[in-house]
Amino acid sequence: MSGIYLGGGSDISANIQQAGKIFVSRDPGNHELKSLSPGRPFTNRGRPVRLTGLLFPRLPMPTTMPIFANIFTDSVWPALLLLIGGIAPLVFFTWVIHFLEWLMQQRLARRFGWNSVMLTGWLGTPIHELSHALMCAIFQHKIIDMALFKPDKKAGRLGYVTHTYTRGNLYQEIGTFFIGIAPLLGGTAILLLLLMIFFPETGRAALFSPLPDLPLWEQVGAALKSLFSGLFRPEHLATFRLWLFLYLVICVGSHMAPSMSDYEGAKKGGILVLLGLTVASLLLAMFGPSAASTLSFLKPALVPIITAMIAVITLVGIATLFVFLLTEIYDLIRRR
Repeated sequence: MSGIYLGGGSDISANIQQAGKIFVSRDPGNHELKSLSPGRPFTNRGRPVRLTGLLFPRLPMPTTMPIFANIFTDSVWPALLLLIGGIAPLVFFTWVIHFLEWLMQQRLARRFGWNSVMLTGWLGTPIHELSHALMCAIFQHKIIDMALFKPDKKAGRLGYVTHTYTRGNLYQEIGTFFIGIAPLLGGTAILLLLLMIFFPETGRAALFSPLPDLPLWEQVGAALKSLFSGLFRPEHLATFRLWLFLYLVICVGSHMAPSMSDYEGAKKGGILVLLGLTVASLLLAMFGPSAASTLSFLKPALVPIITAMIAVITLVGIATLFVFLLTEIYDLIRRR
């Protein structure tokens, strides 16, 4: 530590020792400065000394900014990348499916009214509710009541699952998130199953033909190309199989998004899942390999998941276009 600043700008370089309220310093000229308390003036051999500066020991300043910068670049930023990489595809998938479902339902309701739900809800709603029920069983929630398809125009609902769980049970509370988003998972599984039933060769080429030497998005692009080229072959357009497949995709795709009550019920569990993923990402970033290495390691698992999501978005998007095309044809016929 170094010294204090005296009047006239002279610098006294010395060690400053603190003992109670007594501050002692010695300058190179061996003059002793004393102050019995911080409120009393400094004296030099009994004579007051006017201080124009403050008594500050020159301590080495901690390099906090570089430390925080290193923490951010070494831990926080890689953890953030891992977290975004983990949840962004699901958020994007949920938003797109919800938007496409809304487009289909609005279009059908404006043309056919409440009865339009009968055209698609007979299949889509039971899949929606059974997905909730399955997750309730997995996460040990007690099902009180369930209606797979019971349209109620006044309540604005087509079916429901009523369930309870024990508050404070972490496993069951985390389960509320998966129960809420269950229709997305169940609808995705059914759509991929329909693809494999109606067009098995196209399904295998799109979903189970990995190209490990290509980047992730090029692999997804190749899968989409296989999906389009396999479905819309000229010979398929004249067959009943393609149009039945599209109708079933409409039935499932127009009811696979979670409802607002589903989102509300999933909120608490979603917060717990997000906290868990955040902690896991931080620990992995601090003690594991780099974010790039981790993502590269997870790539074999991410490719089929993202490919399945994009394939489902594509199928539901095609079904939405099909609904718009049919309703336009219906409008033209009515005008005549």
